[in-house]
Amino acid sequence: MPADTQGPGYDYHDTLIIAHAVLASIATLITAPAAILVARYFRSRTWWFRAHVVLQAFTVVFTIMFFTLSAVAVASGGHGTQFVGPKKDPHHDLGLSVAILLWVEAIFGIAAHYTHTAHSATSGAFPTIKAKKSPLRHLHAWYGIFVAGLLYAGMKTGIDEWNMVADSGTLVPNGIQIAFWVIFSLEIAAYVIGWFLEAFRGQRNSRMISDHLGDEEKRDTPSI
Repeated sequence: MPADTQGPGYDYHDTLIIAHAVLASIATLITAPAAILVARYFRSRTWWFRAHVVLQAFTVVFTIMFFTLSAVAVASGGHGTQFVGPKKDPHHDLGLSVAILLWVEAIFGIAAHYTHTAHSATSGAFPTIKAKKSPLRHLHAWYGIFVAGLLYAGMKTGIDEWNMVADSGTLVPNGIQIAFWVIFSLEIAAYVIGWFLEAFRGQRNSRMISDHLGDEEKRDTPSI
């Protein structure tokens, strides 16, 4: 590795990787999950789509930046790409996958927006799934969850990789690893709870509609 250091105990490679890790953490733990949760909880608000687009745009930008930093860091040590050969690394494979798939997800999102169809009134649990809308919208949503999962996996393998190959000989602090698992758990819980709330509200609305129709039928029935 290059001998010049950018800080106590860190060489050029490690400094680039730290910057890479910070940007990857922002994309993985803040912008990407925030965009997903906005879509899950606030679709009835007029501002939700703008917020979703802005957050995902930041995710794409951060992804380009952290992928570029990682490529420069690996090249600085003369280790090639580490996508093939004896130094092939699962963290790098995940990073490349995320970089490609996130762009595909953005394209799906744009295409879904321009294939907008009027939402049908849907009763019962999970109206998000049952509503008649463009298949691209369903694909965009579930594909986005898959890409978010790859981001989480990439961050976890990145923590493991730093502990194995950091030139400074340092380890990722336990506090950072604990913070990752806490934030990850809270975000997954928030998303799952959102589905439970949708099911509850959907069933409640279905009962209200059923009761309303029952009252209408009673009023229309002549008394004897």
